[in-house]
Amino acid sequence: MALDPEDARNIPAHLIALYTDAELALLRLLAEAIADGIDTDQWQQVQASRQAEFRQAAEALARHLQAAMPPLLQAAVQAAADLGERAADEDADNTPESPGAVSVAATGTAATVAGSAPRRDRPRNPRTVAATQSAWSTLARTTQLLPANADRLYGQVLAQIQVRSPDVPRTTPHTGGILGAPRATGTRLDAAQQALDILTKRGITGFRDRGGRNWSLTSYVEMLSRSVVNEELREAHIARALEHGHTLMVVSSHSKPAPQCQPYEGQVLSLDGSTGTVELESATTGRPVRVTIKATMREAISKGFRHPNCGHALSRFVPGASRTFATKPDPEGYAATQQQRAMERAIRDTRTRQAVAITPQAKRDAAARLRAQQAAIRQHVDEHGLTRRPRREQINRAR
Repeated sequence: MALDPEDARNIPAHLIALYTDAELALLRLLAEAIADGIDTDQWQQVQASRQAEFRQAAEALARHLQAAMPPLLQAAVQAAADLGERAADEDADNTPESPGAVSVAATGTAATVAGSAPRRDRPRNPRTVAATQSAWSTLARTTQLLPANADRLYGQVLAQIQVRSPDVPRTTPHTGGILGAPRATGTRLDAAQQALDILTKRGITGFRDRGGRNWSLTSYVEMLSRSVVNEELREAHIARALEHGHTLMVVSSHSKPAPQCQPYEGQVLSLDGSTGTVELESATTGRPVRVTIKATMREAISKGFRHPNCGHALSRFVPGASRTFATKPDPEGYAATQQQRAMERAIRDTRTRQAVAITPQAKRDAAARLRAQQAAIRQHVDEHGLTRRPRREQINRAR
């Protein structure tokens, strides 16, 4: 069985959806609270209480996330570990028959693990436990920040309505606003829509990674969960393969590969640090065969192979039975896949605008923009032979 990252794509789906739904619910609640009575004389006075209610709702939602997140996270990391181990086990079961005695180096040491207990009856691997705990700690801190970041967004929207609407008294000095030059045109509702469109475009932000980059809640949770799942999948597969005595892997190929992955397509990678050309015993004939090892797995990973969206599968390399080959770069094809991802992000932005649309015109504009974007992405995937992924165009589903 090849270790195919596509098989792990949906493993963290429930965890990602938990936070995606939470962010969307808060954005809709924010828009409703801002729009409530916005054309009345009392609107500005009641906004303090509405913002306090919004903050309380965000705090309640954060408590729900803190309770619901741990079992979903643990299940995702364990599922990744199980999948990685199962792929290595099935590779061991598919050892070619040899006409004579075959060395351990050629076939692996399947007998040493053949009597292992089923996964559910074995104690959890310390590596898996550590990965789960680390991810839990990060997600817990992220969740704790949600009420404050959501409340800050609410305040920013209110401040920009003051800047943009001539009939709303300013409670703070005007400094130009974070949105640039104010546009004191249209109704107060129009001003609110302008602020919501711009400030909620990326969702609820304020979640920073170790590099200091600012993320939205959903994007950060998706990045983190997919990263920990992919890493556990890879590490469990490597550890299990080495347990079987398998030290060589061959990389699959697919169309339009990322430039950092393409050099490794059809090539042999080692798990034990071996490189260069080595002589091994054929698993099918028993005669020596020469095998060229492109790089170590760690070296390939350090150069970008197995990135979060990598689609390359890994299979055990069997001397004398496995095939190696070379492929050519396809920069134009890869650029087309990246353009598709940009179009998917644009569609998600438009759907977010729909979620916070409070004027009839904004609703019509968002619907028209969405139709045009969907037509454009259909044309793009048809022209370039791509596969459309509707899930990646949604804002209320894991991507």
